[in-house]
Amino acid sequence: MGNLTTRTGRRVARNTASLLGGRLIVTAVGLVTLPLVYERLGGPEFGVWVLLCAVVAVLAMVDLGLGSAMVREVAQGGIDPASRRLRAVLGLGLGWAMFLATLAAAVLTICWPWIGRLLQLGEIAGEAHRAMLWLLVSLFFGGVELPWRAVLEGTQCHGTAAWIGAGVALVGGVLTIWLMRIGGGLVGLAAITALTSSLRAGLTILAARWHSPTYTPRLRDIRREDLHVVRGYGIRVQATSAAGLVNTELDRFVLAGFFNPATAGHFDLGARLLNLLRLPPGFALIALFPVAVAGAARTGWLDGFYLRTTRRLATYLGPCTAAVVVSADPLVRLWIGDQVPWAATNLAVLAPAYAVNLVLGAATIVARAEGRPGLETRYILLSVLLNLGTTLPLLWLYGPVGVPLATSAAILASSAYFLWYFHRRTARPLAPVVRIIGWTAAASIVAAIVGSTVAPYLPDGDGRVGAALAVACRTGVTLLVSALLLATVRLFRTTAGSCPQEPVDQSADLRAGTRLADEVGSR
Repeated sequence: MGNLTTRTGRRVARNTASLLGGRLIVTAVGLVTLPLVYERLGGPEFGVWVLLCAVVAVLAMVDLGLGSAMVREVAQGGIDPASRRLRAVLGLGLGWAMFLATLAAAVLTICWPWIGRLLQLGEIAGEAHRAMLWLLVSLFFGGVELPWRAVLEGTQCHGTAAWIGAGVALVGGVLTIWLMRIGGGLVGLAAITALTSSLRAGLTILAARWHSPTYTPRLRDIRREDLHVVRGYGIRVQATSAAGLVNTELDRFVLAGFFNPATAGHFDLGARLLNLLRLPPGFALIALFPVAVAGAARTGWLDGFYLRTTRRLATYLGPCTAAVVVSADPLVRLWIGDQVPWAATNLAVLAPAYAVNLVLGAATIVARAEGRPGLETRYILLSVLLNLGTTLPLLWLYGPVGVPLATSAAILASSAYFLWYFHRRTARPLAPVVRIIGWTAAASIVAAIVGSTVAPYLPDGDGRVGAALAVACRTGVTLLVSALLLATVRLFRTTAGSCPQEPVDQSADLRAGTRLADEVGSR
């Protein structure tokens, strides 16, 4: 049994490391190429590119929750991987993705004149339309890839998927640098995106077929009863994705509509930097989801899993968020090479809210592992309503910065509600989680205040060298203060006595959960 536990822990660590390593390569490619794209296109045209990518991102998220449903079905379908239901669910994902891409191409072509005026595309509306068509081709190939990617993730082959993505990103990065050197523009960037999407889809299909040849989507196996996956599980997950779209993509469209595409592009640079903070915990949650599904039969095991995951997420995200807020301006200068209007502001405003939302990711995967994604529905609707309701008033009061302020406030308020609602509905004690989040948040706020106070007295300078020095000094001070404060309150002992109410053998639950995860992973 001890070997089973060890092997499962190693598998989770290996998957997380692979996901993080692959994503770091993708991020490194973006860090190198995006400043070149910004310099070549200029602020206005770069803003248009950001808006086009946002449109495709919105469309890609309209998957009826089938992305998560397919991963869950594969993770639970190890007893009979060749079952008709499993093939039907994978077929649903494939069919819907292909239909969506075709429908989107028709609708956008018909409505493009109106869209161009709404987003203030001006003289480059024609070029933007051609680029949009290429991006829709990439959307189509992304939909074709989706079922086979679900096979890799559901069988815990995250490393394979991660390294395919990393390799394709390197190819795309080389092509982008070449394009910028020869003076390419929006259409060329979109064509490269379509090419890399087709390459990634082909490699993912080959890898999934080699690893699990019996996991094959079949449209003809779909029955009426299979639609329950969409009605009972997928739609609720889709609601979560819809809230994410409102809280991430809406800002770009509002800024472009009320100001101009250049303003939206500047804010987007700050949001992209913020994604760096989200990489390790985000991919750890992806790697842990199949393990949580496998252990869902043992409630006691899930309770311990939930508290440990929340504690580790909070311990990482709290100090890192404080460091990002304090170092926002030099971080942007280090990346782009110069100050960019609004980018640092957006980074500092959104970072705390996104950190809190990520900490609650442990509760999200527990709810989904137990087959209750509906627990997220109310908080999602609250987040959307708060964001929509506060955007215009804050925009009127504070100008462009009011848009991310509305998003941040909506995320924080709805996350607090979700935490309370999740614990009430699942009968889990709330106090241990509140202590974990509360102490970490307090330490991070104090560290951010100290770091901001001493920042003017720390070394800084012009250019990327001066910015790098400023980032190192500000981050070092902030993280040091956070570590001292967390050590003082002895955060790691706050979970004592917070096990489930009924007396259960936690070691037995852990062994049983890891045995289930091992069986799913081996298949």
